[in-house]
Amino acid sequence: MVVKDIRDLLGGGVLIAIGIMAGLAAMSYGIGSPTAAEPGFFPVILSSLLTLIGLGVAASSLDFSGKAPKGEPLRFDAWHLWCLVVIAGGFALFGLLLPLVGLFVSCAVTITLVGFGSRLLSLRGALATAFILSITAVVLFRYLLDLQVPAWPWGG
Repeated sequence: MVVKDIRDLLGGGVLIAIGIMAGLAAMSYGIGSPTAAEPGFFPVILSSLLTLIGLGVAASSLDFSGKAPKGEPLRFDAWHLWCLVVIAGGFALFGLLLPLVGLFVSCAVTITLVGFGSRLLSLRGALATAFILSITAVVLFRYLLDLQVPAWPWGG
């Protein structure tokens, strides 16, 4: 057995772990049956699908015949560390900004800053992406789904 792509193997493992943990958490609710579903039914179905997808991704990274060339090694240099810090910091920043400045501004700031973790996205591209995704988030989550989060810094 040869690992063709270590990133797919690790990513599949993460999906499997999240799926199993979500399934275990959902088991604390009643599951019911397809005709009389209880609150845990849909999360159990989704976590099972996530686990199956993870198994598929992990299995696709392996070559059981042993004929495939070994994949490139996993690199972790300063650039990859920077990307990890920027993206993880983006999640924390979004959570901190949301109650203070609303959905639009927190999305715009977070997406712009996380865009610096990409070599492919320029400042202009990051700002355009942030604007479009922020408007989409406000329309979708605040007005269509009516989530109770402030959309703008002044409320509303």
